[in-house]
Amino acid sequence: MKCVVVGGGVVGTSIAWHLARQGIGEVTLLERDRLGSGTTWHSAGNITWKPTPSYDAPIQYAFETLDQLKENGHETGWLRTGRTFLARTAETRHLLEQFDSTARERGIASRWLDPSEARAVNPLLDPTAVEQGIWLNPLSGRLNPADLTASYASAARRAGARISENVEVLGVGVSAGRVTGVETNEGFVAADVVVAAAGLWSRGLLVPLGVALAQWPCEHFYLIAEVTPRLARETPSFVAPDDLIYGREEVGKLLVGCFDENAKTFDPATLPKPFSFTLFPPDWDKIGPYFERMMRMFPVLENAPIQHFVNGPESFTPDGLPLIGRVPDIEGLLVATAMNSAGVTWSAMAGRLIADLVAETEPKFEAGRYDPVRFGGRGADLDWLTAQVSGIVSQGYRNQNR
Repeated sequence: MKCVVVGGGVVGTSIAWHLARQGIGEVTLLERDRLGSGTTWHSAGNITWKPTPSYDAPIQYAFETLDQLKENGHETGWLRTGRTFLARTAETRHLLEQFDSTARERGIASRWLDPSEARAVNPLLDPTAVEQGIWLNPLSGRLNPADLTASYASAARRAGARISENVEVLGVGVSAGRVTGVETNEGFVAADVVVAAAGLWSRGLLVPLGVALAQWPCEHFYLIAEVTPRLARETPSFVAPDDLIYGREEVGKLLVGCFDENAKTFDPATLPKPFSFTLFPPDWDKIGPYFERMMRMFPVLENAPIQHFVNGPESFTPDGLPLIGRVPDIEGLLVATAMNSAGVTWSAMAGRLIADLVAETEPKFEAGRYDPVRFGGRGADLDWLTAQVSGIVSQGYRNQNR
């Protein structure tokens, strides 16, 4: 069996490794530019366990995967810091109490922090601005997305996969209802299985086949501010679900971002070529209201110099869950795309699920949750799709974190 993975981001390289280590035929990964050059490189790199279907077993598996990579000599920059959840409404407090109860039942040392403890774990936080309490979840951390991608790629090569950069896939070949390979800028590559893991380019790749994936990209952004005092590397990250903001330490500085309401969508066909290691211009008007919320809880931001404004593309789906699985009616075609700004978080799960489906073994994870055709034909309705995606950026984040 010949398997071709299209896309060399954190998801594609994870898939290549999982396929190769299971001994599923000849595995080839094709990346149009350099590994991680699409959207992986600007990820904040956070991974957090939560007792919800898509953040429980998948995240436990992510932690196991990181340990396995490290044991085999692959460094990802993984640092377990914990994460504080900042509750500003009674509803969020109630939902986080349920998180805490589940965590404690499993022996996870989560706890609610009093104001002095909160100041101790993050000296920049004003706990008086967090009306309903601060919950510390120890099962959280961050890594370097480029290092994780390189680790997956190195492990995949060791397992026998071939990885080729600067090879652009122009189309997927199909004959008699099954894939035959991919057409590239260097010629045709025959394959029995093709996995589209090309992020925001996955939809355009499959449209010629009559497949309209229900994904669409948005601008997505965070800032990095110079702060005093500088933060320790081990400072827990934070999320404020009611305010749709999050943040963490970044080389002593404070990284803060948001999942904005009425997110700004764009047509991926309008992106310049090449679009590699590329960002959009800063949108101060869009982030402004969220930055004001950040300043209430982190007053130091009022006068902190902004060192970087990172505004990059991310693909989302109408329900905030990725598209992972088989494409019906085209045998041998699978997708793993639209990670809803959680590609690092779900990369291990996506790799394992695709490998299980290709090997036709019992999936470790519930495949139906991520079925790429769960929206039926509505993915072809761009008015519906863009409206849904614009709204899910904020609503999905709120739902996932409380």
